[in-house]
Amino acid sequence: MSRRWLASDLKLIYLRQIIVAFSNGFASPFVSVFLVQLKASASSVGLLSSLTNLISNVFQPFWGAVSDFFGKRSSVVVLGGAGASVIWLLAIGTRTAQYLIELIALQAFLNSMVTPALSALVGELSPSMRRGRVAASINLFSSLGSLVATLISGYMMMKNTGSLTTMYAVPFALAGSFGLAGNLVMLKVKEHHYSSRRSINLGGLVQPLREDDRFRHFAVVSFWSMLIQSLPWGLFPFVMIDVVHADMFQVAVISAINGASIMVVQRTAGRLVDKYGRKPFVLAGKFGLSAFPLFYAFASSVTWLYLGNFESGIFNGLLMVAVFAYLVDVSPVEKRGSYFGVYNGLTGVAMGIGALVGGYLGDFMIGEFGLILGLRYALVLIASARFLVNLQFFGIEESRPQA
Repeated sequence: MSRRWLASDLKLIYLRQIIVAFSNGFASPFVSVFLVQLKASASSVGLLSSLTNLISNVFQPFWGAVSDFFGKRSSVVVLGGAGASVIWLLAIGTRTAQYLIELIALQAFLNSMVTPALSALVGELSPSMRRGRVAASINLFSSLGSLVATLISGYMMMKNTGSLTTMYAVPFALAGSFGLAGNLVMLKVKEHHYSSRRSINLGGLVQPLREDDRFRHFAVVSFWSMLIQSLPWGLFPFVMIDVVHADMFQVAVISAINGASIMVVQRTAGRLVDKYGRKPFVLAGKFGLSAFPLFYAFASSVTWLYLGNFESGIFNGLLMVAVFAYLVDVSPVEKRGSYFGVYNGLTGVAMGIGALVGGYLGDFMIGEFGLILGLRYALVLIASARFLVNLQFFGIEESRPQA
């Protein structure tokens, strides 16, 4: 495949990412808030985070193996991505928390098809010494698309004076329509047929953990880190809605600040990761995110949440680029779908456990100490646990780029 075609295919992936991120920006940042507005408990919001992360990741080893076996990366991306976009259309008219949780869980299953195939495809199309910058560019386009759509959606919902069902109808419709259009762009990407030609079986799905010590160590450490990192996800929406009383546009601004800070740091992060290595920026990202729950724990106004999401976005941006480049470095080209699938599957299980446990922890603490103090004590405890578990990352081995 010529360099011209490789560059053309990367541009199509960039286009897909910005359109799909624009699509999801209309709806994704507001789903957990919608649950709180539907009077769901902290454990129910935690259950949503648990199911979406568990389902979207635990099936990835299978889909990664499928894309490796057939060598059909872009076809898998189109099928899963288009199906996930249709879910937003089915969500129009939602009136109960249970129905919303069921729909988003189904969407997570469809999204599980996309991530390993798309990650492997990007790895194949990226020159080995520029992978950090390519990952940064793709994340930049994604952040830009999501940021713009989230602000538009938040403003529309703030101005809507009707019912909750009416308020979310237009954002869900826009999310579904743009998502379908963005995923169809991938039909133009050339298939590169990096088939592994090996059978798909349960033993083979975890083979990456057996054959590479660096990958296994990184995956295991990431599992425990993500379990703790996901604990507060079901608690954050309650701080936004019930503690600082943010309106829908302020909710959008919170998400936009996070996305904008990720976007700003991406380009620089890509160059730094390629120049100085992956490990320093994995460490910086992990320890930076350890402090994030404290902004919510002591929030007395929405300004605290703005500051916290700015800080979180900076360190998340560093971490996203460094982790992606690290995983591409340690995975053989013909098995990259499987490696990404196994890694995301493990971390998905961790996030599923963590988010569910965190929701029940929130219910318990709120029941014991009241809303504000209960959330504060839980979030301080979680921040401390994040710091301690991330000490494990000092033991990972630096990676070296391969083809």
